[in-house]
Amino acid sequence: MTCNLEKIIRNIEEQWLKPLFDSCSQQFINVHLPSHDQWHHLRVWKYAKMLLRYAVKHNIIISETDIERLIIAVFFHDQGMSQTLAKDHGRISRSLCNEYFEKSAQEPPAFIEKVLQAIEDHDKKDYLTQHESLRAFDLHQFLNLADDLDALGTMGAYRYLEIYLLRKINILDLPEAILTNMVIRYKHFISLFNNDKLFLKPQNQRFLAAHNYFKDLGFQLKQVGYKPDLYIGPIGVFNYIKNEIVEKKQAPLIVCDLVLEQNQDFYSIHFFERLQKELKSKSDY
Repeated sequence: MTCNLEKIIRNIEEQWLKPLFDSCSQQFINVHLPSHDQWHHLRVWKYAKMLLRYAVKHNIIISETDIERLIIAVFFHDQGMSQTLAKDHGRISRSLCNEYFEKSAQEPPAFIEKVLQAIEDHDKKDYLTQHESLRAFDLHQFLNLADDLDALGTMGAYRYLEIYLLRKINILDLPEAILTNMVIRYKHFISLFNNDKLFLKPQNQRFLAAHNYFKDLGFQLKQVGYKPDLYIGPIGVFNYIKNEIVEKKQAPLIVCDLVLEQNQDFYSIHFFERLQKELKSKSDY
């Protein structure tokens, strides 16, 4: 069954991956939002494929149409952020997906309305009241889970920092706000996969990488307060992202090189080495 799944995924990617990625790239061509641009969508697709493999391994029935709907939902879910950072950007993402099929020669899969609804609702994550297990394919659920997995690791920490900065969250409130959001998402993920420790282990390591950064940031802020010209420790990481990426609109990989060439602080070097590695791995998908 796994071999069959891989063949189906390859066939679907041959049909959809390039046009969807190109469409997403075009949407962000004049928008500096590295945390949620086309590469974010490609990473989410990587995690979506990982979830599909898990599902098939555990005898969850996945159809070719399910996978087709999922890749489309993945590549449109955050395109609305090219126009607004509001939490209801899914409405715009839905509209952009609609427009794509109105102009494209590609035929949408059956029941495209399910895809559009999943795109619009992807940020409606009432995880405090959801405790279901992963027993069947659900488009909305798979999209949310794949999106949540991209919020882990050093890349996840960067994603949180960029978007919370752009949403004007005060740095003194930022660690607690992010940790609350991150923990809710990850507890939900664990509740669905707690019967497979091998599957959870690498994701737990990625969770800890992001989680520990924000714990460290909160601790340093309590010790010294916020210093906008400090480039040491977690505040230094914050200032690089704020000043170089968000305000000067430099590419994250350029900033990684800048830090690794100029800074002697072990914490900053370690963070940006890991970020550089995760960014460069995007071509492996």
